[in-house]
Amino acid sequence: MRSLWIAATLACLALAGCSNEPLDVAPGVDLARFQGQWFEIAKLPRYTQAKCTGTTAYYVLRDGGLDVTHQCRLLRLDGLVKSSFARVNPTGEGAASKLSLDVGGFGFDYWILEVGEQYEYAVVGVPSRDYLWILSRTPSLDQAKIDAILTRMRASKFDTTRLEYTPQDLHGTVDPHHPPTPIGGAEMPALYGCAWSGGPARAPAEGLPLGVAAAALVALAASRRRQQRRP
Repeated sequence: MRSLWIAATLACLALAGCSNEPLDVAPGVDLARFQGQWFEIAKLPRYTQAKCTGTTAYYVLRDGGLDVTHQCRLLRLDGLVKSSFARVNPTGEGAASKLSLDVGGFGFDYWILEVGEQYEYAVVGVPSRDYLWILSRTPSLDQAKIDAILTRMRASKFDTTRLEYTPQDLHGTVDPHHPPTPIGGAEMPALYGCAWSGGPARAPAEGLPLGVAAAALVALAASRRRQQRRP
């Protein structure tokens, strides 16, 4: 299994084009104000969100961090509901906006890069530039505000040409004051690129992009063949 993990890690690094450049975060983030319902406006492609529409996140403050329930509709806005639950913890790097998303012992960077003056929008990303989310308190966001965010994210070395815009039900009846209840089929975060930030020395195959998963499987098969040849 060690060769599997090493191969997957090397493949991640090769595919991600990791950035070592500093990434500015939002100063003075108040996690109490960050609570509540957010609608996903746009994101960089993510393996476990490939079929999601109408994606939302609901944050609840707890001691030392936040609990978050992600929810989306599969394939269409009236499709099956998919949900997951995670804990968001401060990383201890001295900024409330530098967080780590923890799901079942796996964690990856989850930094708040921007928040609006009234916490009406937020931008979340990771220092590798592999992930980026634009969030809003409402199902839509003013295009001028989106354009300004994109300009700043390009300056921060994010590839905004790859952004996918999330369909939202503009006439939905989401209750912003009560979190959704997680249901079956909770997902693990996609652990690829350089967003990986620790956890046990294992990664679920479902969380890897096809190229990384393939490299890992090849390494595992080779390891098993070597073991079979040993006397």
